[in-house]
Amino acid sequence: MTVKFNQVTYVYQKGTPYEHLALADIVTTFEQGKYYAVIGQTGSGKSTLIQHINGLLKPSDGALEVDDITITHKTKDKFLKQIRKRVGVVFQFPESQLFEDSVEREILFGPKNFNMNMDEVKVRAFQLLLEFGFNRDILEQSPFQMSGGQMRKIAITSILAMDPDIVILDEPTAGLDPKSRTQIMEMIKQLQTEQNKTIILVTHEMNDVAKYVDEVKIIKHGKLIESCSPRKLFSADEYVNEMHLDVPDIVKLQRDVEAKYQFEFGHVALTESEFTDMYKEWQADEG
Repeated sequence: MTVKFNQVTYVYQKGTPYEHLALADIVTTFEQGKYYAVIGQTGSGKSTLIQHINGLLKPSDGALEVDDITITHKTKDKFLKQIRKRVGVVFQFPESQLFEDSVEREILFGPKNFNMNMDEVKVRAFQLLLEFGFNRDILEQSPFQMSGGQMRKIAITSILAMDPDIVILDEPTAGLDPKSRTQIMEMIKQLQTEQNKTIILVTHEMNDVAKYVDEVKIIKHGKLIESCSPRKLFSADEYVNEMHLDVPDIVKLQRDVEAKYQFEFGHVALTESEFTDMYKEWQADEG
């Protein structure tokens, strides 16, 4: 499932004194099976961008192509249902949107609206919940008796249970403990690598960008200013500082080691294992 933005512009409250240009002439593509990060400062237009992908917002100007469906400001909502079934969106703090009194009813609410096979949905959701570490009686329990991290996992499961082709996550691990963060991020990566799903991650967490992402799209003042690999991004120290982006911990460690020994490695490491291998190879050459 490919998504193309063709000069998409979006204006909030157009024609009023509160008119605000949120996106300006966005031209970009999200390809099937890749893992993307959309990054930028607060208010840059990231959330507005992703809300176009499943038709929550429609372009003020330009067009959006989702496979063979074109979305413009004239597109009727009735044509968007098939897109919303295939594009799952996990909003920031999704646990605040829970409202059913059992995990099972919470998970089945969305699929029922799309007339999906409930037995298949339950099997898929139950497996996801077990992988998240829940007990086998989880479906009968109330989500409101659980911790914030557990509620977040249930909210994410309710989206993934619909088996969307594209999974969009807006700061999915904000406020979670390290164990829950890792569980969620590893699960999302597994969906991409094993099921060829497209992942679109909106985040300020550059450690996740370095570790999981294939391509980074940088938004500034409503404009797409860069699409590149994480390695290219984090290799450009001055650009990262100029954009006021955090540096991944592993890149900070590499820079500290390079400064200490007055030596530069051949490229920027994006994971701990990659840096360890580089460091051992350098030590062997030195020794």
